[in-house]
Amino acid sequence: MNRELMVIDLEHIEGQVVSETAVLDGRDMCSMNFAREEMQRLDKILLAFVVPAMGGYDNELACEIARHLEQIRTFSGNFCWKHRHVGSAWGEVGKRPGIDD
Repeated sequence: MNRELMVIDLEHIEGQVVSETAVLDGRDMCSMNFAREEMQRLDKILLAFVVPAMGGYDNELACEIARHLEQIRTFSGNFCWKHRHVGSAWGEVGKRPGIDD
């Protein structure tokens, strides 16, 4: 572990201050709802079929797959789960009329 103190020259820092607040409209939130559903399907396929076929969690790559799935859910806020109702008025994104009915 490196215990050296890093000194930052404030005159050379460039960038933009980003607000802590982000805005999603209903259509964006509807897309998040669809992405969450697709993630659930992918999660099922990988954890029910692929990971066991790889020898289960004794396989390092299988553990990596499971870890990445968990990180996607954690760091996306499970695709903005607490705001999921905002997008419900926009219908279902990803459904093709006459094909996916």
